[in-house]
Amino acid sequence: MRKLLKKLAVVGMAGAMAISLAGCGSSAEETAKTEKTGLAGLQEKGKIVVGTMAATPPYEYHLVEGGEDKIVGSDIQLLEEVAKDLGVEYEIKDMDFDGLLVALQAGKIDMIISAMSPTEEREKNADFTDVYYRGRNVMMVRKDDVDKYTTPESLADKKLAAIKTSVQQSILETELPNAELKLLGKSTELAIDLANRKVEGVLVDIPTATLLEKGNPAITASEIYYEDTSAGAAIAMPNGTDKEIMETINKTIARVKPEYEGWLKDAMEGVELEE
Repeated sequence: MRKLLKKLAVVGMAGAMAISLAGCGSSAEETAKTEKTGLAGLQEKGKIVVGTMAATPPYEYHLVEGGEDKIVGSDIQLLEEVAKDLGVEYEIKDMDFDGLLVALQAGKIDMIISAMSPTEEREKNADFTDVYYRGRNVMMVRKDDVDKYTTPESLADKKLAAIKTSVQQSILETELPNAELKLLGKSTELAIDLANRKVEGVLVDIPTATLLEKGNPAITASEIYYEDTSAGAAIAMPNGTDKEIMETINKTIARVKPEYEGWLKDAMEGVELEE
């Protein structure tokens, strides 16, 4: 049986050039040694380390099958195409969402692929690729409350939850400023808190809502929707990422963007959540 465990993430890279000069006596002879930079330097390195929070299906999640635990999802399919076009292998590091940018700045990862939106604040700490997906958000409630909470006003002063540092957090803070907001690290934690009556509603994107409802029969999507006020999901890279590397990734995004929604649907159909 397929099981969801936790969530995912992704990173970028830059080259460095070192020139050493050597002199011999009064001779004007000099030798210079230049390390490869840009895409060529990255390919010589041979591997990128990618940060993600692998607990947000269908974008990225853990799948245990045949005794093997692997991270899969639509963002991982995107990563495979990016790595192929860059000409490198990849290693995934799974971490909490609010730690991804910190790890990127610290050089612990080379890029972030975790359905991250390039907000104005995040763009101070990272370079972002072109957007590869943009969706809508829906408020989830308990099934026995679906007739009770039918408008944003009905939840205006209630306790609500969202993923910490997510676009959904920003939407709730703007649209329902009088609500008590609880911030959690994973979408599965949102579902558990909602089912256990610790909050009255949780805001997630529609693909995540579909899977959370599938995994927990006590909760459901309401009729309360919010448009994605962000630019959408993009790949985060370190500040100052080489232009050739960024252009290569953007070409990959342009090539596979029409396929991304299909990857989402495949991931939603393939995953089974524990109740």
